[in-house]
Amino acid sequence: MRQVRGCHMVAFNTFLPNSQGEIDVIGVANAPYGVKVWVAEVAIHLNSLDYGGYGVTVERVSSKVDAARAYVAQVYRDVTPTVELWSPVVPLGLLSALASVDVDLIVNEGFTSRLNELASLASSHTKLTGDDAYRFLELLTHLRGDRPQFGAAKTWQGLASS
Repeated sequence: MRQVRGCHMVAFNTFLPNSQGEIDVIGVANAPYGVKVWVAEVAIHLNSLDYGGYGVTVERVSSKVDAARAYVAQVYRDVTPTVELWSPVVPLGLLSALASVDVDLIVNEGFTSRLNELASLASSHTKLTGDDAYRFLELLTHLRGDRPQFGAAKTWQGLASS
């Protein structure tokens, strides 16, 4: 939100005052035509997005989206937010079921693409931003020598003996 979209305010884990639950990420930016608000539900389920079957998952995502829209309507009265679901692994059948929810899906290849966009941006920066994850991407993209081999199964002990 901060690095790519230029949000001047980013809030994480915002608890909802009139209902149970929270919003994972809210970003607010001044745009030429007024204030822009993004709301993101982030579900990092590495084996697959699943809250107990497709029906339950769609219902839960829909409920979170509705709660996020209600919160934004109270706090940013004249703003129509962009509401997104970010998840790295979503099965195709669930994607079809999620089509009924009014949410922008940043999933699967789209999730990877956005992460790559952020890593590419990080590769051109070296300054501290206060975002630990972004700083880690800066580190990974500025390493000298062999680059990390993600998925390689070397251990610290294996490195010491080689």
